[in-house]
Amino acid sequence: MSDPRAPLAARLRTLHGSLSTRRDAEWPGVSALVDRLERDLLPRTAGAHDHLVVGVVGPNNAGKSALFNALVEGVERPGAPAPRTISPSIATGGATRRLVGALAPALRRALEGEPTLQRFPMRGVTPGPEGALAATDAPEDGLVQELLLVETDTLPDSLLLVDTPDFDSVLRGNRLVTDALLAVSDVALVVVTRHTYQNNDVIEFLARWLDHGRPWVLVYNESIDADTTRAHAAKIESDLGGAPEAVFHAPFDVAVAGGDVALVPQRVDAEGDAELPLARWLRDLGARTDLKARAMEASLAGLRDDLESLGAQARSVDAEVERVTAASRARALPLGRAVAREAMPMGPFLEAFREVLDERPTAVQRELRKGLKWTGAQLFGGARWVASKLSGGQAADADDSASRTLLDAERTELDRRWTGFYEPALVELRREARDGALPDRATEVLGGVIGADASARAALARASNALALDPALLDEHRAACRDIISRELDERGSEWFLQLAVDAMHLLPLGVAGAVIVQTGGVGADFAVAGGGAAAAALAERLSRTLGTGVAIAARNRWTELRSERIADAALTGLLGDAERDLERLRAEARAIDAECSSWARETAWRAERDPEPVER
Repeated sequence: MSDPRAPLAARLRTLHGSLSTRRDAEWPGVSALVDRLERDLLPRTAGAHDHLVVGVVGPNNAGKSALFNALVEGVERPGAPAPRTISPSIATGGATRRLVGALAPALRRALEGEPTLQRFPMRGVTPGPEGALAATDAPEDGLVQELLLVETDTLPDSLLLVDTPDFDSVLRGNRLVTDALLAVSDVALVVVTRHTYQNNDVIEFLARWLDHGRPWVLVYNESIDADTTRAHAAKIESDLGGAPEAVFHAPFDVAVAGGDVALVPQRVDAEGDAELPLARWLRDLGARTDLKARAMEASLAGLRDDLESLGAQARSVDAEVERVTAASRARALPLGRAVAREAMPMGPFLEAFREVLDERPTAVQRELRKGLKWTGAQLFGGARWVASKLSGGQAADADDSASRTLLDAERTELDRRWTGFYEPALVELRREARDGALPDRATEVLGGVIGADASARAALARASNALALDPALLDEHRAACRDIISRELDERGSEWFLQLAVDAMHLLPLGVAGAVIVQTGGVGADFAVAGGGAAAAALAERLSRTLGTGVAIAARNRWTELRSERIADAALTGLLGDAERDLERLRAEARAIDAECSSWARETAWRAERDPEPVER
């Protein structure tokens, strides 16, 4: 973010640079913001030459091009012969397909000498008998390619006058051209007739452009009389929610409609000279600094609207992607709970049982257990030493072995339940993409996941590989089991049987291990350890029933709480694959764009409220 005390031009250039880096990301709204900056705000603040861009706009067959031609020639006398054709004008309307502009030679030199002032790519033309468009070989496709410029001595050096296509034309390109001009114009000459002044499409189109107080002038063509013009002008003002700078009208004239006589509107509002022609009034327009100020403020307000729109789009992307991934995760959580519950390791539970009961025995039992533990440790240690020699020096690690055993059990359970999770989740993702609920970029990211060749087995393999176990989790579960068992013993008492049975728990792994090691000559040490652990776990399960089924249930529930979310994460990774990472990146980018838009909106608002001058150089 730039320093808010920096000149506006520098701040806007910083914003432009930041947005331009996101063009390749194809974020909706970025292009509109960049276009507004390049065509409107950057040219306004690029140099010292102040000029107004005045756009002639209106619906089909309102007389825009006839008015433009008369203004370019500076015609001030009603009934004067029709001027030369610069922008094509025909009785049926709709002749103009491109932006056609007129300006004084001095302004053209200034714009060409400092290209950063140009709001459109420009090309000078010399109009032929059929106008400026006939002088160029560019296709009339209705798209904004460039502004065709004609020089005239009748306009002031501070004014660029531009004619536009009909914005209510059936040609979509016409609307795009007019939209582009209105986005960068300082003042609009709005031309309507008694047939179009209250047309809803006309009013809605103009209201969107005039929403922030951008200056405008009403030209009422084909008027019946002055009183009718005033009444209809009041209706337009009410509909648009703001008053024009001035109201001009021209009575209906068959000769004007036929192109034989110039269209020369005269001022008709109560505040002005009723004999003042629009062409004369226009010559002084470029010198009005208040119009420049209001146009700048309107453009900044439009910029803030665009920033808010882009921020809203980013928030929508963030929310939609989060919603879909959350729905997939919600499907994965029951799977994670089921797998965790069935694959709960008994080792931590068994160790907790031993530890709790070891804290409560008689002195004789305590000494006996110490000896048993020492003997067992020596025997297991020797067996592992033998096994390590036989395996090339790779001794088995108890924690690693427990982790592998647990992960194997979880993978078995995941395999058993995978189809019931994967198929419905995949169907839901495809439905979201088909119905357009997901943003386009998210749908592109998910393309490989939801494609017709999506493989359930490949997805399961991804999920299985994503399973991982933090050994600290086993310690946490053992501590939880200790609390559960201690609380149960304190509440129920009668632990004499358990004190006797725990001695058997100490002896059981030792006896199993010894028998296996003797029979295998030491090679079966690892099996002995595993076998003894399994037998002891089974015994612990029986002992837990002596305390009550609540102990086993509580221990299993606690493990499910600890482990289920991680298994669900692995299932989600299996479902989404690389798309999971890409979707999270998309969300992070959306949040960054939203934050950036909010910051820039505040900065431009700060300027509007505190900077004394509306145009800063």
